[in-house]
Amino acid sequence: MTMPFISEAHGAGWVEKKLKVGDLRIRYLDAGSGERTLVFIPGWTMPAEVWQEQIPYFSARGFRVVALDPRGHGETTKTELGNTCRQQAADLHAFLQELKIQHSYLVGWGAGGTVLLEYLASPETIDPDMAVFVDFIPAYLQSEDYAGVPLDQARKLLLEFQDDRAKATDGYVRALFKSGPNERLITQLSRASLKTPMAAALALYFDLVTGDRRKDLRHITVPSLFVATPENRALGEYLAKNVPRSGLEIIAGTGSAMFLEKPQAFNQALESFFGGQ
Repeated sequence: MTMPFISEAHGAGWVEKKLKVGDLRIRYLDAGSGERTLVFIPGWTMPAEVWQEQIPYFSARGFRVVALDPRGHGETTKTELGNTCRQQAADLHAFLQELKIQHSYLVGWGAGGTVLLEYLASPETIDPDMAVFVDFIPAYLQSEDYAGVPLDQARKLLLEFQDDRAKATDGYVRALFKSGPNERLITQLSRASLKTPMAAALALYFDLVTGDRRKDLRHITVPSLFVATPENRALGEYLAKNVPRSGLEIIAGTGSAMFLEKPQAFNQALESFFGGQ
């Protein structure tokens, strides 16, 4: 299928805004209205525009839809400190408080899912009505009781980013898609990824790779959906089994960026989940 261009999506009916939250000016996309607010959190070094296929879809279905650039990402403030998933979760809490959002539906992709888990694990946050984890991994590194990523593989990616970040970023973005992605989209996502300072990107990467958050799954007490690729079916089944009131949706024929690769299937899965609870 022909994938959308980020530049074309700006005509989709959202408004770009910035909000002062603590030491940050958080940039976000805002569309629609309603009592229910759907908040999208992008993955590692990715911008809010990765949700370009979801914003108009759900804003036309009675949701207010918000997608944000987290700390250090996109056009949000870059900081030397605080580049951890836990701090991004605190930023998210403050952001929702500033916008006075009460009935939230939170969706996190990859690292955004880790931020969402940190948010749910915090005693200071207000639980969302529902939560969606997209291609979420609670622990990255391989261990005796967990089929994660070997340490050598994680180290290889880290070294590649140090040797030639632009080349490594291009490879990283291409790996997010199963089928051949549009070259213009690859270029735009790569440029957006490079807006995250190297120090911030590596700090977040270290946090993601070294953290084992399986014990924090018990903090997911709201109705939740795990959306996974066929390659991560076993992990998705593990998550759905260990989290009460949760379900699993497999989006066939996609990579991690399934919401761009097969937006119709992805959107319908979320819509069914939101409407079925």
